[in-house]
Amino acid sequence: MNAFKNLCSDKMNKERIKREHDLLKLNCVGDNEFKSRMAIWDSLAFAPAPLEEAKNFINTVFGKLQQEVKDTQHELSISHSEFVHFATEEITYIKNNVANQTIQYMWYALIALTTAGIVAICL
Repeated sequence: MNAFKNLCSDKMNKERIKREHDLLKLNCVGDNEFKSRMAIWDSLAFAPAPLEEAKNFINTVFGKLQQEVKDTQHELSISHSEFVHFATEEITYIKNNVANQTIQYMWYALIALTTAGIVAICL
């Protein structure tokens, strides 16, 4: 969790916007799942350093989300176990696709090789 605090806020914001689009348009997730996953992103962006352990962090975010739902009188019902599942998946996604630059460079290299291969075949 401490690795997330070192990420650039601009990069986190861009990745969050991409993730919103992926979840809403490409994956067509439900409102409960979307709110759960975005609560993790919001809390990571504004979390004080250093971050708590993952389990405590997830419980804190769940409490904040429940309070937000209550304050806005929004109809959102999600169990703690569902939230933990979504939060764990989202933290794993962030670790693998945002915080891990090695994997990002591997994807860029793969895209470049694929593009070069296509151009070579076409010529």
